[in-house]
Amino acid sequence: MDELILWGRLNSINVQKVLCTIEELAIPFQRIDAGLQFGVNKTAEYLQKNPNGLVPMIDDNGFILWESHAIMRYLAKKHDTSGQVFPTDPLLQAKIEQWHDWYNTVCWPPMRSLFWGYVRTPEAERNAQDLENARQQMIKVLTILEEQLGKFKYVACDQFTLADIPVALVAYRWFNIPIERPSFPNIERWYQEVQKRPSFVKYSSDPLS
Repeated sequence: MDELILWGRLNSINVQKVLCTIEELAIPFQRIDAGLQFGVNKTAEYLQKNPNGLVPMIDDNGFILWESHAIMRYLAKKHDTSGQVFPTDPLLQAKIEQWHDWYNTVCWPPMRSLFWGYVRTPEAERNAQDLENARQQMIKVLTILEEQLGKFKYVACDQFTLADIPVALVAYRWFNIPIERPSFPNIERWYQEVQKRPSFVKYSSDPLS
């Protein structure tokens, strides 16, 4: 069987989602640096496979797939026969997909503004009001998560699942950018648990860049 190939750089949150999934499921793979300073993702060869020109992308023995959450679920459906991170119950699968969509549409947009503003924008070029607006919006977003984690041990249910991975990577950014943060006890309890997982330690412990 040919080895899974993953294109993407280590400091991309979308690539980290896939790397954490691969680590959780112990899938053999090869990674090719791509994106930002590495290039590759704007070449004609890459664009023929992924017209968005973004990372991550996988080649699984000739099967090409892009979009991080789609890749995560595909790998889990193929390799996670015991329901370790993607339970076989279709109701729980739907909940995981719900939180993946929530991440994309509600959670990531304000965090992206904060991350780019504080990590990838020189201080002299930052817009203080825009960053404060994003911080306030992120507090509203995390209030939703705080309530959910008051009902369950993890994001989708009482089991660690694929729903936790992208949200935990956002939490890592939230706790490691220089902003004022209100206390969210349920999130802090959950985040302490997620931080112990080998996949998270391996792929989300370096300084933000």
